[in-house]
Amino acid sequence: MQKTGYYSWKSGKLAKGCQFCVKGQKLVLFVTGICPRNCFYCPISEKKWKRDVVHADEWPVKGNREIIQEAKLIRAKGAGFTGGDPLAKIGRTVKYIRLLKKTFGKKFHIHLYTSLDLADDEKLEKLYSAGLDEIRIHPDIYNSKLWEKMNLVCKYDWDVGVEIPAIPNAKKQTEKLVEFFKDKIDFLNINELEIADSEAQNLLGTFVPKDRISYGVKGSEELAKGILKKYEGKVKNMHYCTTKLKNKVQLGARLKRRARNVRKPFDYVTREGLLVRGAIYSGSAKKLNTIKNYLIKKHKIPKNLIEIDRRKKRLLTTTGVIDAFKKDLKEKGFKPAVVTEYPTWDMFPVEIDYL
Repeated sequence: MQKTGYYSWKSGKLAKGCQFCVKGQKLVLFVTGICPRNCFYCPISEKKWKRDVVHADEWPVKGNREIIQEAKLIRAKGAGFTGGDPLAKIGRTVKYIRLLKKTFGKKFHIHLYTSLDLADDEKLEKLYSAGLDEIRIHPDIYNSKLWEKMNLVCKYDWDVGVEIPAIPNAKKQTEKLVEFFKDKIDFLNINELEIADSEAQNLLGTFVPKDRISYGVKGSEELAKGILKKYEGKVKNMHYCTTKLKNKVQLGARLKRRARNVRKPFDYVTREGLLVRGAIYSGSAKKLNTIKNYLIKKHKIPKNLIEIDRRKKRLLTTTGVIDAFKKDLKEKGFKPAVVTEYPTWDMFPVEIDYL
């Protein structure tokens, strides 16, 4: 067992999908929130849990355009299909696999997460024929009745893995699961159990964070490392994926890739991939047009350094413009600010400093 450069531990090699993920090169395609399971450790948000919605990273999807555009903005080399359970909407899932393969080529690597609940020959054949490269199974840790369905999954020539959370009080069940699957799979991924703001996690009960700054559950890491140590050499490839890897490395790398493509001439990009920009807020779109024209004509601000953001009812520009004309702007009834935000579709704010 060895430590990786991504705040995680491995035995053998990382699965190919993971190799792309840690570099921020994977589009996360949330196919649907519908799922036959009710796993208490499910980390998805209430806006998605049990809801039939589609997201390409943070972008709500209405059609193919958003998926392709998001993939281009992060310069994706692959996609991870997740949910919910993508097999709950098999037609949609197959359509998106074919769309991405047709647009970006056969080498565009696609992996998919699913349980064994909905797996059958018909659905698996559709996935394989569409070009799925890697399938990751989430077996029920507490119930083995569907485990034999793994034989259906292994009939196809794709990479097969099992991915489970490390649940501190489920050591016996976890070892039983690994014993059953170890000779059937190409890799085993064990995720640090995390606490998230999700309706599905109401049953987490007595689990607590391992420290004051982490979402990871106390005891989860110890179990995961114990499994890697015990089964080293018995399972081909194993990886313990930490919450820090997901939140700092994977997400951080993707943000940096997107920031380079969405940044405007007035933006400053931080080392973390965040955008720092000037903003002038108003509740009226008409007033935004007025102040934009005023700044261009009166103060000779170049047109490429000022832009209306109608969705958030604000004018975007450089922080220098905000600082230079904040008094004038406030006298005219506007709210000038310096904002730091994610370069994602929703431009989620990290900090808004009103001047």
